Amino acid sequence: MKNSVLNSLHAIGVSSYLRSRKANQLTVLSLHRISDKRNTFWNPIKPATFEELLVYAKKHYEVIGFKELHERHEAKTSKPLLILSFDDGYYDFYEYALPLLVKHDLPSNHNIVYECAENQLTIWTERLNVLFEFFLKNSVPVEIDFGNRNSKRENYDSWMAFYLDTFKTLLNLPVVQRNSVLKELSTKADVDTSQRMMNWDEIKECASNGVEIGSHSYSHDSIGTISETDSLKKEVLGSKTAIESKLGKDVDVFALPNGQTGEKADSLISESDYKFVLYANDELNQMPLTYHQTPIQISRINLVDEPFPQMALRLEQFHKLLRSYV
Repeated sequence: MKNSVLNSLHAIGVSSYLRSRKANQLTVLSLHRISDKRNTFWNPIKPATFEELLVYAKKHYEVIGFKELHERHEAKTSKPLLILSFDDGYYDFYEYALPLLVKHDLPSNHNIVYECAENQLTIWTERLNVLFEFFLKNSVPVEIDFGNRNSKRENYDSWMAFYLDTFKTLLNLPVVQRNSVLKELSTKADVDTSQRMMNWDEIKECASNGVEIGSHSYSHDSIGTISETDSLKKEVLGSKTAIESKLGKDVDVFALPNGQTGEKADSLISESDYKFVLYANDELNQMPLTYHQTPIQISRINLVDEPFPQMALRLEQFHKLLRSYV
């Protein structure tokens, strides 16, 4: 029922109407994995759906990169501006997304986790997704010791509710405690949680094909939980210099891991040489941007795996508008 209603709303022009109200606004999309692989708790966007998104964006928007914003921020355009922004650096971007971006001649931004590219380490959020998929499919009884409380599957209405509570709790734990929980969960699952990440040669090939490389931190830690100044500097500033040394190019964009930040992190970012800091807060950006503020704060709309008509509605902020009335 829900799918039919949303598909019909797109078909009768709701997406088009909402897009027509975007004069002098910049839309930045937050994207992650592009793959046909399925996971109950977090699905990548299917390549076929991603291509539908590119066709839609190319038709209805002027798709640009962050480097173009300085020269375009006051220019009048016949179409609203849009940036395709990716995080994490999974190999499936190189495998599926890059060929489609090249095919449609569209620029993009991809923010890399340095340690993942350097050492082929998998981000903790993806490891959690794989573990929970195993627990679900194999009906594994799970109890998690978070230190201050225990959490059991039977205390939740569904596996998804259990997963979301676990994810949010881990997001706010210090890295040592978070890794300890994940290590303990791994002992309950006979499954490989590693995922192929792009290496530096593949990232360089992306950079030579219209992909602007940014930083998504050094290790994808939740920077709002980091109290040690040196550790925080490594995540924010160390990732920038490390990626720059690998690519021989300036890194101007910093994407906050999981959209999380904190007072100390904000202070450090404000004193950095980044030109843009990216949030995941489902907001649009008013043009012209405030260029006296450095780095410029950029809002992004997070896209998820769903039928394209619903993705188009989400891109045009229908879901956000609906939430404001419900």
